[in-house]
Amino acid sequence: MEPYPEFLDSTDVATDGAALRARLDRDGYLFLRGLLPAAVLQDVRARLMRHAAAGGWLDPNSPVAAGIANQAAACKDPEERYMQVFRNLWNDEQLHRLRTHPDVLALFGRIFGEPALAHPMFVQRNIFPQADGFDFTTGAHQDRVHIGGATSYAMWMPLGDCPREKGALAVAAGSHRQGILPTKVGSGAGGMDIAVPIPGTWTTGAFRAGDALIFQDVTVHKALANRTRELRMSFDARYQPMRQPIADANMIPYAGCGTWAEVYAGWERADDQYYWKDLPLAVVPLDRSHYERRDAMAFEMAEHGDPSARDAILRIIQRDRNEEKRARARSLLAALDAH
Repeated sequence: MEPYPEFLDSTDVATDGAALRARLDRDGYLFLRGLLPAAVLQDVRARLMRHAAAGGWLDPNSPVAAGIANQAAACKDPEERYMQVFRNLWNDEQLHRLRTHPDVLALFGRIFGEPALAHPMFVQRNIFPQADGFDFTTGAHQDRVHIGGATSYAMWMPLGDCPREKGALAVAAGSHRQGILPTKVGSGAGGMDIAVPIPGTWTTGAFRAGDALIFQDVTVHKALANRTRELRMSFDARYQPMRQPIADANMIPYAGCGTWAEVYAGWERADDQYYWKDLPLAVVPLDRSHYERRDAMAFEMAEHGDPSARDAILRIIQRDRNEEKRARARSLLAALDAH
């Protein structure tokens, strides 16, 4: 287990907007205990575990509530066998309501000193245990290249308790002061890894249900390896002052999860649907230059038979708007998988 020091606990200043801003400016992150009631998180976890069990992700010989992974089904985003199950998790009504919980929006309102916007798009993650044949952990990365727009802040929460050995998140405190770092093709978020030494000081900790980690969009962060037998579930949502520009990519559902109408079709309540529609938002195009550089590198690597380009190639197939690029990516994927 990585010998990283513990997070600085900011729970004692959670009601002090000025103190929260000062710590974010200094460290690039905040760690808060009990931001949401544990029972609320446990309820969402139970719902998502039922979806995971129905998709074959859990050990059929163990109680669903235990969350013991079926290692034979181990997979990851953006593989299609992952997406087939993931869609039902991401569309969950109560999961969506976590990121717009009044306590969360009030916290970010204090941090910003003005009304906060929860991005419509957010991420729900499911990390299988490390084992022979499956060795995946979300690597070190920054969010800015994927989120765009004005400066935003992520809130990461595990769905349930998450000790270090289950794959808790770690941040490089102080790394936000170095701006956007160069990237290379990899298996990290968005098929990119950071291509230079990581600045700052790594720190982490054990999470209890309801605890939150908040960090700036250029704060380098990663997950620790999941060394338990359980499926590690979490979600991360993003927030910014409502008056600042938001990139168009954050206004649509997570890639592969359908339209908003399809997402909301199974909801029981209409409140909180399309909550952004009547807000005076400045929506701007996402700066896709980081993806274009990734794609050019991935194509070259794949043409030379480098399997480490596979995740980036899958993302091009799943998410790129250019059919010519998608066709080229499909051809290269077939060649990679043939070897």
